[in-house]
Amino acid sequence: MNDILFFTLIPLSLGVGLYAILITYRLQKKYKLNYLSTYLYFQIFINVFGIYGILGQLIAKRILQQQVSALRIIETTGHFFAILGIPFLILAWYMFIRLCSELIEKKLSQTITLSYFFALVFIFLGYGSVVILFNLSDFGDEPYAVLSSAISYLYIVLEILVLTMALSQLFIHANKIKDGNKRKAIRIFASLNLIVFCAGIILYFFALQSHTLAAIHLLVFISGNIPPVLYWRAYLKKHFIAPAIQETDTLTWNQFLEEFKISKREEEVIRQLCEGKTNREISDALFISLQTVKDHVYRIYQKTDVKNRVQLINLIQGYKIK
Repeated sequence: MNDILFFTLIPLSLGVGLYAILITYRLQKKYKLNYLSTYLYFQIFINVFGIYGILGQLIAKRILQQQVSALRIIETTGHFFAILGIPFLILAWYMFIRLCSELIEKKLSQTITLSYFFALVFIFLGYGSVVILFNLSDFGDEPYAVLSSAISYLYIVLEILVLTMALSQLFIHANKIKDGNKRKAIRIFASLNLIVFCAGIILYFFALQSHTLAAIHLLVFISGNIPPVLYWRAYLKKHFIAPAIQETDTLTWNQFLEEFKISKREEEVIRQLCEGKTNREISDALFISLQTVKDHVYRIYQKTDVKNRVQLINLIQGYKIK
């Protein structure tokens, strides 16, 4: 019975992971938002880690244990697959931190990025060195068990630190988002991810007890990405519209510009808004300060008598069909 459950959970986990990637890809393609590209990379990297770092290790250990292999061989093989997956985990965690920053219209500084990769790569190289040292030395089974336990706790500590670094941005800075719908969506998105990651951490300890529990942990680890991405899809579908301004609509577009006395720079900002870009992304694209972008957006809203970008885009669409 356990074998049936084990080999059922594995393909199910892979299928769920592919589904999460597919949803995110479609969102990115439809709305063309930069943070959705970051979200897509996160989904890809976390699933690759799941395949190499968790699934590969799980299957290899199961095969070796059935062959009654020595603990040293089993643990070394497990560490080998973990080392294969860790680079993808490092990238996935970084993409998640970056995603949270971009959702609140901030950009990770170069200092934070370099510090993150320096620290994680240093730990990764240290982990690999310790594994090599243990294999070159004449240690018994007990030190190998201690090493595996220490690595497990280190993984949990690092994941908690990354989650704190990422999600704290959403919980702390959500109040600064002027759009009430987006502010609420960010809080729910952060809460869903917090619940999912906490569930994964708890199951991780149970996963050490049996292969079946390890397979359940893999399923939760990968399928946990589904609720947040489905929620964000629902939010975008309800509150966000990102049409492209077609050149074939030149006449009605010019009528819009003339009627509301839109300046050349304001026109550039509107085009960026219609592409779904955040104020920070518009600032980078037009090489102007973030405050200047906010000033332009405020004047555009005043001129067109709208309260948010969704109303502005609906207004532009109305001109297209006249």
